Amino acid sequence: MSKDKQVIVEIDLNEIRSTNTAVKGTVAAVFYGVCSVSSAFVTKIVMDTLEFDFPVSIMVAQMIFTIATLEILCFFQFINLPAYTLKRGMSFAAPAFFYGTNSVLALTALSHMNIAMYGVLKRCVPLSTMLLSLVILKTGLPSKVTMYSVVVLTVGCVIAGFGDLGFNLTAYICGIGSNFMQALYLLLVQKYSEQHLSVTETLQLNSFNTLPLLLLAALVNGELVAILEYPHLTEPFFIFMFLLSISVGMLLNYSLFLCTSLTSALTTSVVGGLKALAQTLIGLFTFGGVSHNLATYIGISMNLIGGTAYIWARYAESKSRPSLKQVISLSHLNSKDSTHSECMNGTLHDTILSPKANPNSHIS
Repeated sequence: MSKDKQVIVEIDLNEIRSTNTAVKGTVAAVFYGVCSVSSAFVTKIVMDTLEFDFPVSIMVAQMIFTIATLEILCFFQFINLPAYTLKRGMSFAAPAFFYGTNSVLALTALSHMNIAMYGVLKRCVPLSTMLLSLVILKTGLPSKVTMYSVVVLTVGCVIAGFGDLGFNLTAYICGIGSNFMQALYLLLVQKYSEQHLSVTETLQLNSFNTLPLLLLAALVNGELVAILEYPHLTEPFFIFMFLLSISVGMLLNYSLFLCTSLTSALTTSVVGGLKALAQTLIGLFTFGGVSHNLATYIGISMNLIGGTAYIWARYAESKSRPSLKQVISLSHLNSKDSTHSECMNGTLHDTILSPKANPNSHIS
């Protein structure tokens, strides 16, 4: 009988990594949702309550504030970022261009339609993202549950705003264009993050690249000149709320890029749809402007069902992937064997096992 014995310990490191990634992705998605809702209501206070109706200028200030914050954090070595160069900026030109274009189109659409109609159009972003991902990321069709959930969520959004629909050609063109621009930059951010571009680098390049475009838009529409005539420009409360608005806006961009890099562009857009649902529900009891009718409640219900189904579909897909096992072999051989000490140190092997393989440790 052979005295040689081999102990094989199988450790499913892939499952551990998948769990960690799933937890981080969930936290990032919740963080993005909270920042998005907070930004919407803080900006609404600044623009409506304080009557500071200069949205493009707010975004210009937000980009400047973001750049300044990142540079200060770099100077004190809280973060490590390479200096911005034209070469680095050009490498991120496409997503930044679509981000800036989306901002201008969205604000133009909002100025020509009511908030309810604007919300309906913007909540169709998940559908645009799902369709464009087939071309940009060259991924296959998602699962049927995922596709159905996105369609239900989108249709629910349309029904929820049906009672408040009004037609304006300029608004519709800009709103639909904004949807596709947002889907494009989310997908490109996902693609760039897969090339190991960090979230802070993404935020840095996006801020530097979009600032000139937004500054040009603010000059063309006359906002930078009109701001000088704003009566509350030096009042402490306005200054506080303005700084709060651009600070939350910076966190919103960071959370958006973080969510996209840890999950996907489609998940980020679905979270945006669920965020819109939260805004609608809060709006029912706060700022108002949301109709209390059957279509609203049916649409909200479909929105919630679609969002929940999407989350379940993503969870089911993650559990159905094959498991990667790390197999550590410890061979206990005769002490006279010259390789004894080597084998006792262990040999690490990567083995792909089918989902039905026994995940438990075994001894042979």
